[in-house]
Amino acid sequence: GFALPMEGQLTPDDVYHLSLLGAWECMQGGVTTINEIYHYVLSVAKAVDEIGLRAVISQNIVDVDIGALRHNDYTRHPAMGDAFLEDNIRLLETYHGKDGGRITCRVGPHATDTVSFALAQKCAALGEKYGVGFHTHVAQSEREVALVRESYGLTPVEFLKETGLLGKNLMAAHCIYTTDSDIKLLAESGAHMAHCTEGLGRHSEFPPTKKMFAAGVHLVLGTDWLTMDPWTNMRMGIALNRQHGVDFETACALSMLRRSTIEPARALGLGAVTGSLEVGKQADLILMDLSGPNLTPLFHDPVVTLVYNANRYDVCDLMIAGRFTVRERKLQTMSETEIMANGQKTAMQVYERHTGTRF
Repeated sequence: GFALPMEGQLTPDDVYHLSLLGAWECMQGGVTTINEIYHYVLSVAKAVDEIGLRAVISQNIVDVDIGALRHNDYTRHPAMGDAFLEDNIRLLETYHGKDGGRITCRVGPHATDTVSFALAQKCAALGEKYGVGFHTHVAQSEREVALVRESYGLTPVEFLKETGLLGKNLMAAHCIYTTDSDIKLLAESGAHMAHCTEGLGRHSEFPPTKKMFAAGVHLVLGTDWLTMDPWTNMRMGIALNRQHGVDFETACALSMLRRSTIEPARALGLGAVTGSLEVGKQADLILMDLSGPNLTPLFHDPVVTLVYNANRYDVCDLMIAGRFTVRERKLQTMSETEIMANGQKTAMQVYERHTGTRF
């Protein structure tokens, strides 16, 4: 309940410095590509452009006051929604396809409760116009489900279908409070679900993944914003899914590795560009140091050893689009020291502005 109101304190400059910090955390862990939706996205795009990360970026579009949601205040502000649509257009016009397609952009209706029916339809039309996909949050809370039911007589997934957002170009995050008919709709539409295992595990809220896998819903792994670590996230993906009844073959090391690499690349429309090492793709790769005791002994199939035992500090080199952005664990494109110092300073300033307390 603290993070969303604090977002009201952010400035474009804050978002730039915090985005650099987040991007460096991702790169250090071996992440070559992020799918990001946030505020002041021109600042996000500037940061990832400069640091050399591959990114799919969406503007966070809402027509409610996010900070007021903690008081269950869902007053609609149509002008606000239209202004965010304009911001998304500006993002698309400025960054979509930049640097040989290293940066691509999408349309970002925030969630089924924070975007009105009319605004969701405008988002769908914008995506259609520019030929880009969508990122949104779906059935994150019981409050969201109740509001959408009360307002429209629909579930959040049905809301997506009725507004034109549901389909193969949609990345739908979370999908926790989904019904059997929702699961069928997700599967039949070809939508992709961002399954943020580590983040959801911390909150003890988890989607009905056993039913989802059985129905053929396409789940790919995401981290959300808590810990940008693909290694711990894959292990959580195995443990939590098995705990929720998913069979061992579906929730296995190879499956979680694929759902962290080639499958999300395809889901984001980047299957021909990245996600695997193949002739004609753009050479995104990581090199691992296998000399640590956690990765020794290593047998004929390294996947299981890596997924169960590797950590971010085993990543020694990172190449994005054929360019080494990290060499021997050192960032090559910008000053790590400055990124860390500015990130810490910015975070403290935002916190102090929000709470009125000084450290």
